[in-house]
Amino acid sequence: GKVPFIHVGNQVVSELGPIVQFVKAKGHSLSDGLDEVQKAEMKAYMELVNNMLLTAELYLQWCDDVTVEEITHPRYGSPYPWPLNRILSYQKQWEVRRKMKAIGWGGKTLEQVLEDVDQCCQALSQRLGTQPYFFNKQPTELDALVFGHLFTILTTQLTTDELSEKVKNYSNLTAFCRRIEQQYFEGHDKDGSATVAARSAKRSLLR
Repeated sequence: GKVPFIHVGNQVVSELGPIVQFVKAKGHSLSDGLDEVQKAEMKAYMELVNNMLLTAELYLQWCDDVTVEEITHPRYGSPYPWPLNRILSYQKQWEVRRKMKAIGWGGKTLEQVLEDVDQCCQALSQRLGTQPYFFNKQPTELDALVFGHLFTILTTQLTTDELSEKVKNYSNLTAFCRRIEQQYFEGHDKDGSATVAARSAKRSLLR
């Protein structure tokens, strides 16, 4: 499956975009309190996160040879018997590397990817400042997206800590993650009619 996801009755809705659309269809929106300028700015930052953080996570997991062999292949293939586990892992690796080439990341070095992550974190840190959330006093779709990616980076085991260290350089971003976790996830793992699977944000975006 894909994360994040929500469980509503017998229905499962996965990934942020479909979740946001599902909630909107029910008459709710996290960005209702924003004006049009703020909504446009929020979408721009969401594009930045998807273009930089998501791509960097995929790069580290599938394009760094040491990480691929020691962590990604075993983790991705673990639900399947041999030889299906190896076949599916290599298929996923081929798909991701083809995507990286298509968007111009195929020839990047690890150092260049980490620099991209640092620039993205710097922009997010400046936008957040000392506020509890990126816009106003309530979380928006941007807060959910940023938390999902930063928390994944901070908690996913890799062969190197260089990626998580980039995030840790920005104290307001790590404090933001702790605040979101404490306010919305700790103590809320019980089943309900419409609950976000709390631990899903802690899993790496491998699938």
